[in-house]
Amino acid sequence: MPARLVLASGKGSAYTAFMAEQKQTAEEIIDVLWALDPLADLPRAGWLLRGVAAPESVAEHCFGVAVVAALLVDALRAEGQTLDGEKVLRMALIHDAAESGTGDLPMPNKTPALRAALAEQEQNIVAKILPPAWAEHWDEAENGQSLEAQLVHAADKIQMMIKVLVYERRRGASLAEFWANPANFRDGGLPIARAIYRALCARAERAYPGEG
Repeated sequence: MPARLVLASGKGSAYTAFMAEQKQTAEEIIDVLWALDPLADLPRAGWLLRGVAAPESVAEHCFGVAVVAALLVDALRAEGQTLDGEKVLRMALIHDAAESGTGDLPMPNKTPALRAALAEQEQNIVAKILPPAWAEHWDEAENGQSLEAQLVHAADKIQMMIKVLVYERRRGASLAEFWANPANFRDGGLPIARAIYRALCARAERAYPGEG
């Protein structure tokens, strides 16, 4: 039996310390989940501005990004590349964690001054609500320098463009502007991401706007 399980079934000061540690860890986990829960009820503002009724929430978006990211990890590993899949999933799941405190501010409203102020506020929120290791993953994703971060950035845009296609085909939304914007096709230098974008444009019967 593992030593910690033996300890947990015992008595004395070591047992008391173990139980206190378990309680603290449990409280910390609850605090993280409590802090992130507002994302489940926070609609993606960009869709609302374009008339999409009852759009996905930020939490649903993060789930979608995580799924895309996991599929990209598999694709890259099949090509012989080495990367940290667990880190990728952590980044994808919490890349919008700060929006639990700031809300989802759409891109057109972000002036340079607002971006700077928002970046500082997001750093403070993430440091407050996420464990240090997870906050480091968030920072890495924001900086976008590592292969894992580039993959998450690509997954973020891929998920968004898939929702564009879904909202157009299934809800009759008019979202042509998304297909015309090269910034929506960020691929992080990943050929598989570029291939996905090309395939999405083909399904949507839209021209691929170029390298993202």
